[in-house]
This record gives sequence, C-alpha cells and structure tokens, in this order.
Amino acid sequence: MNDRLADTPLLPLHRPYLSSGALFQIGTRPMDPAHWLAIGPDHAPFLREKRARLKANPLPFYRTTPGSLPAQSELRERIVAHLLARHADVFSLAEGRLVDRVEGTAHALDSPGVEPLAAISQFLEEDFILLQQVDGQELITAASNAYSSSGRIVSSVGRSIPWAHKFVPTLNDQLGPRIDRVLGNIKVDAPVERFNWLLTPIASRLFPEDPHAANAAAVDSINARLAEDPGRAGEILWIRVERQTLLRLPESGALAFSIYTYSDPLSSIARDRESLAAMHRLIDNYSEERMNYAAMAPIRGPVLKWLEAHLA
Repeated sequence: MNDRLADTPLLPLHRPYLSSGALFQIGTRPMDPAHWLAIGPDHAPFLREKRARLKANPLPFYRTTPGSLPAQSELRERIVAHLLARHADVFSLAEGRLVDRVEGTAHALDSPGVEPLAAISQFLEEDFILLQQVDGQELITAASNAYSSSGRIVSSVGRSIPWAHKFVPTLNDQLGPRIDRVLGNIKVDAPVERFNWLLTPIASRLFPEDPHAANAAAVDSINARLAEDPGRAGEILWIRVERQTLLRLPESGALAFSIYTYSDPLSSIARDRESLAAMHRLIDNYSEERMNYAAMAPIRGPVLKWLEAHLA
C-alpha cells in the first residue's frame, strides 16, 4: 500500500477500470520489458509475510511438476538478470547470493534440494506460474501463488487453463478459444500484460488461504455499516488490482505468467472524476453473476451511492 496524506491522496498506480468493459475481457497489451518486475513501497514487510506463508503451509500456495525444472531454472536466470539490471538500487550479487539491500537479506540462488521457483519466491514480490506444451497440450506445470486471489491456480498444476478458469462465470464459454490463441501467440521478446480488479474490505495484498470464502465473509461483515452509511465506503473498501504479465522463455519455450497485486483504499480515487465515472459505469453494468463471483453484489448499492456523491 502507498503512504498517503489525508488531504492529498495519491492515485493508484494502475487503474484498469478506466478501460475495462462490463463483459470479461482478455485485454492484453504490449509490455515494456524494462517494467517487467516491480518493487513496492512495502517491499520488506511484504516479503517477510509472503515467506512466512509459504513456510507455514506451502501446499495451497506452491506446486510443480518434475518436467518444469529446466524452465524454472531459465526463469530464475532471467529474473536475476532483470533485477540486477533494472533494480540495482535494491539488488546486487555477492558470492553467489542475491543481496536485497532494502530488506537486508541475502538469498542463495542454487541450493541443493531447493527448486528454482521456490528460491525465486523468497525474494520476489511477484508470484509466477509456468505453462508448457505437454503431449500437444498447454498445461500449467508449476505455480507459486502466495497472493491466492483465485485459490485455484496451484491446484491447477498438471492441468489446463480452461480447468483453472472453470468456476469463473461464463469465461470459458465467452473467451476460452481466444485465451488459447493469445497464449499460443506470445513471442519471445514480445511480452504482454493485463489487469483485473475488484473492491474488497480486505486490505492485505495477500488474501487468506480460501480467498473466495474469506472475501465473501469480509463483505458480509461490513454490509450493515455500508447500508447505514454509504459515505464510509471510501474508508472501508479497497481497490484490489492484479497485474499479470506473460513472457515467453526462449530456451524452454515455456510461458512465464506473473501476478503482482496492488491494494489501494477506495478513498484514493475520491477526487479523480475519471476513475469515479468509470467505476460507476462498470459496477452499474456488471452482471449479477459477475458481481456475485467477486462478492461485490451485496455492496453494489452503497458503492454506487458513494461514487455518485463524489461525482456530484
């Protein structure tokens, strides 16, 4: 989360609701390779929390297949090279260890018994998923997903993208073939990015282990307060934006899919008419099915009133 002065709120770094439509969209766009990986203002405490989660109970958040190991190694080398080139103010290399000067830690890059993806997860804010061709089918072969936005990515290892998207309303029916084409057409040195977003009472960038149930419970816990006073929406709700990047690894041919989640208070857009109007348009037009999937249906009315009050 970004630090903010009460009288001069900073706008969220990414505002995908400005260009989103009411229907599900793939919405990929070319990505500047220089901006592949991010370092957040809460870098050190976030990584400590992420490592604690992976250490305490890795099974829901990490899974790989043996065949993914070469691609994992290639991804590790690509990530380290990027950090040293683009984030040299934070990362350096010393005696084979990656030094994080912000957190004051050093990380072994190649330890016996530690998979490359597991090593990456210790020092990188992004989560990563690998997709590879296996027997003529694009499968998820490795996943480290501590953010746990969907709760289904890690369980999808060894399966296909349509299986991972099975419970997203109408997504496979509307966009399944197009998603397959987009993934298959991503070329080396031509990475892309896309964004998702929702409103939630959960401020943390790391959602609980069962994210959908936890989010629904959190919404239930604030329904009465928002219904009584929609003016409190700005302080109670958070804009959760998920940035996803897709990059083709040249040696293995694997597709590296990253996830980085931002969390900003809804109040951060209180003075931005463009964001207020765009968010009002979307929430007013999203289907009930989509609103229920994101657990936003119960708060639609109060949020629309809050947006309208700030547009007035």
